Amino acid sequence: MFPISYLLLLLVIYIAISVAARGKIAKYITILFSLTVFAFVVSNNMTISNFNYGSFSILTLQFQLNFVSSVLLLLISFIGIFIPLRFKSKPGFFVLLQFLLFSLVGLFTTRDFIIFYIFWEMVLIPTFFVIGLWGGAKKDYAAMKFFIYTHIGSVFMLLGIFTMYFTEGAKTFAMNSLIAGMSSIPVSYQAFILFGFLFAFLIKMPSVPLHSWLPDAYVQAPSEGTVFISSLLSKMGAFGLLVIFVPIFLQSSFDGNIVIPVILIILGIFSLIYSALVAMYQKDMKRMMSYTSIGHMSFVTLAVGGFLFLNGTNALDSQLLYYGAVFQLISHGVIIAMIFSLVDTMENATGTRNIASLGGLARQLPGLSFLILASFLASVAIPGFSGFVGEISILLGSFAVLKYYLIFVLVGVVLTASYHMLALQKTIFGPYNELLGKITARRSDLFSSIFPLTVILLIGIYPALIFHFFNIHALSLFGVMP
Repeated sequence: MFPISYLLLLLVIYIAISVAARGKIAKYITILFSLTVFAFVVSNNMTISNFNYGSFSILTLQFQLNFVSSVLLLLISFIGIFIPLRFKSKPGFFVLLQFLLFSLVGLFTTRDFIIFYIFWEMVLIPTFFVIGLWGGAKKDYAAMKFFIYTHIGSVFMLLGIFTMYFTEGAKTFAMNSLIAGMSSIPVSYQAFILFGFLFAFLIKMPSVPLHSWLPDAYVQAPSEGTVFISSLLSKMGAFGLLVIFVPIFLQSSFDGNIVIPVILIILGIFSLIYSALVAMYQKDMKRMMSYTSIGHMSFVTLAVGGFLFLNGTNALDSQLLYYGAVFQLISHGVIIAMIFSLVDTMENATGTRNIASLGGLARQLPGLSFLILASFLASVAIPGFSGFVGEISILLGSFAVLKYYLIFVLVGVVLTASYHMLALQKTIFGPYNELLGKITARRSDLFSSIFPLTVILLIGIYPALIFHFFNIHALSLFGVMP
């Protein structure tokens, strides 16, 4: 087995080479970077047997590959290959992208709270500069808003970490040790710890009402920046909920208390309905799809709330919720990356993202229209596409919790499908807007979009490719499975 620490060192070397070459070969190094991560995940998961497989520790610092991080590292690999293939960005962008991908690899594999926090903050740096350097007219506002929102969440998370450390009298920041000692902490401190972590993670996902940084960041970022922000950064919050918040909650005195699970369920349902209603009235295609991202991630919030509500009383539904949430992460990441890249292609071809200025694009751009149609069908979770697998798993698992209240989730699903279909009607169908003149789309942009579409169909038709990384022993960590 190739230790994770060696992988991180190799990734640092790749970044150093890109910097030394002044970014001239950074685009190709980024692809090599991503292929290395992909090879590492595949080689280390061919014989995965339990949640603790592949751990490496040095002093009190611990790195570990688990089934959630395995799936997210696959997503990192995909984005790290797709962006260089699709976008012709400045060399400096790819150096920042490598730095961000490295930070995420560290974030998703560390088992030490302080190192987790360091990697969490490191992600802010490249994201802030990508928006601030190459963003739109309001880039400074969007970059600063993103920084302030996420940094406030980070501060609460750090306070939660130190509260755990000092109240337990621990001599280590190792996650396993501190989480195991949660029950020994006074209840009032436990409540603050849970709030600190939950607040930070919900901002990053984001969940309504902590979402207002997202539309501005997505719209103002350059298209390649929007792709990685939408597909990767929200996974930080989701990873935190699934791998850190869930075990902390289950080890706390609040285990069995339904207040927090119910809050998460309500937030998930509200975020789904709210995002769909707001998206329906957007005039900018890019801004509309930013709310789609919120809607997709709301299923993860719902799944985590349902999982904690069940508290091990129903093994099958617990599996459906947890596995569905993890599958939703990679599915959303690939789908939203494809959508935003196609929005960029559409803007380059027509000169606008204004939905009212478009129409009948299928007549002039049949290839682009087909790809947009396919990506929208994937986004609304039509069977055969990857979005269906994650969402149907979460819906089936949620029924044991919500019963007839599941109707509210279905309302959100219908509203989501409605604004997607309305957007299609106003852009690729209907009469052509002759004011656009004769338009063409770059073939390279269209061909590159076949890559994410292939992944979406592949894991949608054969989800076992991803479920391979899911192992029954993973849930035993949370005390809900035998």
